Amino acid sequence: MGFDSGSSQQALQICEGNVERAVECLLNGNVPVGGTTANSGVTNNSSQLSLVQSDISQYSNPLGRSACTAIALTLAYNCIGQFNYALPESFIDSTLLSKSVNDGIKLYCKLRDNSSSGVEHSSVEDILVACSGIDNIIISSLTLFPNSPRQGVLSNCSSNQHMGLEALLTQCQMDSSESYAAVVITKTPETVLVILPTTENAASNTNAKFILIDSHPRPQQLAPHFPTGSYALFHPTLSSLVASLREIFPITELGDGVPELMQMMYNSFDIYPFQLSRG
Repeated sequence: MGFDSGSSQQALQICEGNVERAVECLLNGNVPVGGTTANSGVTNNSSQLSLVQSDISQYSNPLGRSACTAIALTLAYNCIGQFNYALPESFIDSTLLSKSVNDGIKLYCKLRDNSSSGVEHSSVEDILVACSGIDNIIISSLTLFPNSPRQGVLSNCSSNQHMGLEALLTQCQMDSSESYAAVVITKTPETVLVILPTTENAASNTNAKFILIDSHPRPQQLAPHFPTGSYALFHPTLSSLVASLREIFPITELGDGVPELMQMMYNSFDIYPFQLSRG
């Protein structure tokens, strides 16, 4: 496919020897290939970040390699009901991560077995619709914000900043009626979860955390933590959270000869902000 040996070996290390997943990482720019991924120019002060991780990731189970969306929704469900009673950092631990990964893989397998589509990577919409058919508790507990999902574009161009991660996540903070929002982010083929304090909560509580929760191991990313299992990375600000997201979802530069629309398609992402259902 034109990838150099070094990049291919790095992708295999990141994906724990899973060839199909390694190819996806290379194609989607998650491994630098001859300078084709662009650095956002934003770096994190690692001393301000704290990490909690589990011994397992979605790749620990052979059935879990494509289960990240189901795992992210399971994590959202496991977190969202506790926001009114406890701070996220008090209950997001290795036990919750391991349980959510295992439960998310079970959900993914159940929905896949009940589906005739043959699609390996399920979207958030696919899972929500499928869960409604089996009366899954995720459906009854999670409510999408109005005007969702929300689509954005990874870009260093100032004209696209209103569609960037920071702008869209700031809007989620403003739209949330709870103390925290659980926001599922998908950049094909990967899905992660972020936990955001509301604008009011962040302003009144200087210790409020912005949290990235991810079922993928990142042994070559997020220095100096380099998580080898599923993990939660706690950030002091939205900007530092966005810097971590830009590291795991780098901009893919396709070259000057590629139409802008195709550039935007390769760098598009979807945001699904959830809050606790009432009633």
